[in-house]
Amino acid sequence: MLKSKAAFKKTARRQAERVMQKLGAHTSSRNPEVDESVKNVSDLDGQLQELYDGVSEYLIAMQTMQTASLKVASTFSEIMQQQDPQMQETSKKFLEKNKKLEEWIQEAIHQTCMETIVRPTGEKLNEIPELNTKIALRDQKLLDYDAYRSRWSAETQKNADSEQALKLASKVERARESLEIITKDVLGKCANIKHHSPEIVGAAFSSFVACSAYLHARQAESIEPLLQSLP
Repeated sequence: MLKSKAAFKKTARRQAERVMQKLGAHTSSRNPEVDESVKNVSDLDGQLQELYDGVSEYLIAMQTMQTASLKVASTFSEIMQQQDPQMQETSKKFLEKNKKLEEWIQEAIHQTCMETIVRPTGEKLNEIPELNTKIALRDQKLLDYDAYRSRWSAETQKNADSEQALKLASKVERARESLEIITKDVLGKCANIKHHSPEIVGAAFSSFVACSAYLHARQAESIEPLLQSLP
């Protein structure tokens, strides 16, 4: 019961401080370094999510296209057997090459993109919700500090030596220490995510360009010789 009452008082205090700040009656002790770090991670979160979704969609689309190509090749092969015996052998080769390309795309390109782009990007994205939890906790600690600071300031203007002023001063100090601890943690996690992201994005870009080039080269290398047997 006491814990619930304390939790209620804490929530009420934070909500009241939030309202007072919105009204302009109190000022927030914002930290520009934290604000900038949080914004950078938020922007990065959006970019990594877009990259993750884009590559995932690309792999699905690529597999869908190759499956459709295999289906069309199979249909051509059946038609050529009945209507154009001279092209029958070419259509069979085209079908076989499409089968091999489908297997190769699944085993090589798809697996490579998953291992070098999707998985590392996903792992980095998984770090951000934990950071967001820390940021939300810091926001609460900041409200605590600002609330006590405002009350202490008002009390000292009336009587700086009062018992209440001394109690509030102690609460301000404890709130400040608690805020500094969580702030240090948030900045450290932001810095870690920012530090490793260029490496992940750079490796992902290199892998995607290489896979794209290799895919088109392999397709051309496989199918281009068949052009000589076309009328």
